[in-house]
Amino acid sequence: MESLDTEVRARKTLGTVEYVESSGFAQGVLPTKKDVVQNMLYLLQPKRAGQAQRSKEDAAQLLAEHLQEHWLVCNLHTIATQNIKKLILKMYEEFTRLYQTRKQRQNQAFSERADRFNESSEKLFDVFCTDTQMRDKLEEYSGIKMTSIEWKFLEDQRSERKMYYEDFTEKQELKMMERRQKIQCLEHFRKLAREEKEGSKPKEMKYKGEEQSDEGTSVDELYPTEEENGGAPAFSLRGRRKRRCTTAAAGTDLPLEGEHIRMSIRRVRPGFYETVEKVKNC
Repeated sequence: MESLDTEVRARKTLGTVEYVESSGFAQGVLPTKKDVVQNMLYLLQPKRAGQAQRSKEDAAQLLAEHLQEHWLVCNLHTIATQNIKKLILKMYEEFTRLYQTRKQRQNQAFSERADRFNESSEKLFDVFCTDTQMRDKLEEYSGIKMTSIEWKFLEDQRSERKMYYEDFTEKQELKMMERRQKIQCLEHFRKLAREEKEGSKPKEMKYKGEEQSDEGTSVDELYPTEEENGGAPAFSLRGRRKRRCTTAAAGTDLPLEGEHIRMSIRRVRPGFYETVEKVKNC
């Protein structure tokens, strides 16, 4: 994100805590919930967004990608971008609802909710991928593996927040485009890992293999069947659809025009050459 200019920053006070717009995160540490709120304040300012004000959806999307980049620099895998976006929107909606509460309605219950929100704002905005199987796949695909140091750093950021990631400044010097491409690759890897986990991809490949021949053409298209009255072969699409839907119980005798369903695609059906001769003699 670009740096703040010399203009007055947007400030919003909730209870006794002041939230000031911010254009980025502190280096070497993971962002807190307050950091996320302050970055949303920055992104939603019309003077920061250009000619038109950003929507909350767009701001949350930008911030989710920025969060992923920040965590990735620390060798930490996150949940999917869209899930981070949902968490950002949910928390910011709660902040907005509390901040916009009229003074006449700021009773004891409101004060307690505001205090709880302000207290939690100092804690880590946790977007770590807790799915072990998914994380293993992401590490396998991307080559980014967590060491014992990263695990200790994560636990510290969830509690006392005293540690500092020393390599952060050096890694942050990577070009923005390279980091953004890495995020996109990780999202692709996440999709592959999810498909492998659910087993949907192997099933789909198996289904397609059974439905098509070696050349990728259906059996009905390769071998049109004869009409029931013994006439010339029917090559119409409607006829092929009708025959493709023909079914019969296993072990029962099929009529001649349906025997190709159970036969290998490399065998010629009975009556094929006879039909060819009839066509030639017409």
